[in-house]
Amino acid sequence: MFTDFYVESFISSKELNHQSVSLVIPRLTRDKIHHNVYYKVNLTVPSLHSDTFMGLLKVVIRDFGTLKGKSVNQVHMLGGMIFKCILMKIVEIRPSIDQLMYILGSDLDSGTFDNKYIVALLLTYIRIQYYYLSNDNILVKVLKPIFKQYSLDYRKLKSLDLYQDCTSVGQNLTVSILHVDELVDHLVTKSDIWGIPLGRCTWCNIYDDDSDSSSSDSDN
Repeated sequence: MFTDFYVESFISSKELNHQSVSLVIPRLTRDKIHHNVYYKVNLTVPSLHSDTFMGLLKVVIRDFGTLKGKSVNQVHMLGGMIFKCILMKIVEIRPSIDQLMYILGSDLDSGTFDNKYIVALLLTYIRIQYYYLSNDNILVKVLKPIFKQYSLDYRKLKSLDLYQDCTSVGQNLTVSILHVDELVDHLVTKSDIWGIPLGRCTWCNIYDDDSDSSSSDSDN
């Protein structure tokens, strides 16, 4: 008697929260991403010539960097398959917080280059991957201010509807204009985005501090 075994797609050996970093992405989504042509052609170790964040960053800038008033290319869209492929690769590589903060904290949005899609990608990654941090974790002192900073960013983005999953069969997908601050609000208040669970998070309520400060002002 023969028994069929289903071999799961690649699982990263890197860990956070005592488990593989890959597990924050649902299994069916991982499998669809790893079988996608874009992932195979652009995001495997041979195609990147490395398995580092700096190697991946070249692809991120190529496909999600824009020139102000004009796209570098027309393929980028938040929540789409290319977005999910790159998001999956970032999850697997697990860049350091310093690397993430260098991109998010640097004044890369200057001159003719616009980093808004890259910002959206990395904020989504952080929210998905680091949901488990407790409020007293030292990383929260770095991550929370970044989310508050970009909650005041009103740049426009092309995005799949935040409640739709591009990997689901039979959906009529809706693409619309989204602002960076709207994305941040969804990330910090909702439980999933584009079919990916966001995880129960205590540190990402960026509005707590505002209400506390307002109460203090009124008391005074």
